Amino acid sequence: MDSKLTGITANKSSIQIAFTYNGMRCRETIKVKPTKSSLKEMVRKRDVILYEVGMGQFDYLKHFPNSKKAQELAGSQACNITITQMVDDWFKRNQNQWEYSTKLGYISKINHHIEPNFGHLTIDKFKPSIFKDWGATATNKRTNEQLTGKTKNEVRSILRSAFQELYIDEIIDGNPIDRIKRFKHVKKEPEPFTADEREKILTQMTGQVRNLYEFAFWTGLRTSELLALRKCDIDLKREVIFVRKALVHGREKGTKTKAGERTHQLHEIALKTLNKQLTLSPDSQERIFMNPETMQPWRDDRAIYNSCWLPALKTSGVKFRKQYNTRHTYASTMLTLNKPIAWVARQLGHSDISMTLTTYARWIPENH
Repeated sequence: MDSKLTGITANKSSIQIAFTYNGMRCRETIKVKPTKSSLKEMVRKRDVILYEVGMGQFDYLKHFPNSKKAQELAGSQACNITITQMVDDWFKRNQNQWEYSTKLGYISKINHHIEPNFGHLTIDKFKPSIFKDWGATATNKRTNEQLTGKTKNEVRSILRSAFQELYIDEIIDGNPIDRIKRFKHVKKEPEPFTADEREKILTQMTGQVRNLYEFAFWTGLRTSELLALRKCDIDLKREVIFVRKALVHGREKGTKTKAGERTHQLHEIALKTLNKQLTLSPDSQERIFMNPETMQPWRDDRAIYNSCWLPALKTSGVKFRKQYNTRHTYASTMLTLNKPIAWVARQLGHSDISMTLTTYARWIPENH
């Protein structure tokens, strides 16, 4: 047996591999009986190690998971990686898997919450208590209101995913976010508009803008679904529309959920409003609702929110609510009219009646 193999030392019951990594002389012992085949295998392993070290791809813990030196070096890696670097690397590796709107949401959470509050910390300095302290006082910088549990949990989810990649790569020995409970999220009670409030708002609108919001009030479609509605999605003979797409940040995508793809039965007011709008929509445009100033399709819900919804609400004198409450208004109106709960759930695109009941039970007549 050749005992002079470069970097390989054989003992009675083990083989030692020697190599240099980060300027340090490293020796690792593998408990295997030295034989001709095992020595050849160790030579191949050392060659792989030298190649990976030279290419900057060497993962000490992967080759020697029980090594004390590997654990020490992994710990030193955690000292040199900041939260900003960790999250940036995680984002770059995974961004191609996400919808465009999801990507923008992550960017917002990273820029507004993660980097300002945790970005300067190195991985080894991050503790669950730091995150809990942030969660106890975190506010929306624009409104100065306490952050919702939903937003805090979204920040938690990003950090957990990023830390998990370091854990899988054995740079850290556990995911610190797993020791932090999810924040309680109190779902805001729907505040539908009354019939009088609805009319006051619509009175402030004219033409295509009024048609859009009247249609919203009498269909309960999400704003993104309204803006994506096309002429090919209409069946006037059957008095239905087919909700198949949503328009988010200027990009067309599928509906929020699979159940969101639905055939919606039009209320008589919605049908009348749709027919009025079709006379105003140019033949050259496939989309139904247009920006009357440009005669081009609306880009996204923020555009109509700022230019149409906010001004109308201010001049109407109606208590401020977001335009999503047009959906709540439709649901509560239909339930008050004693429409079957399962029918209302289908109209809204809910996957089952449980969500509809949870959100709108108090508008069912027998619950009044």
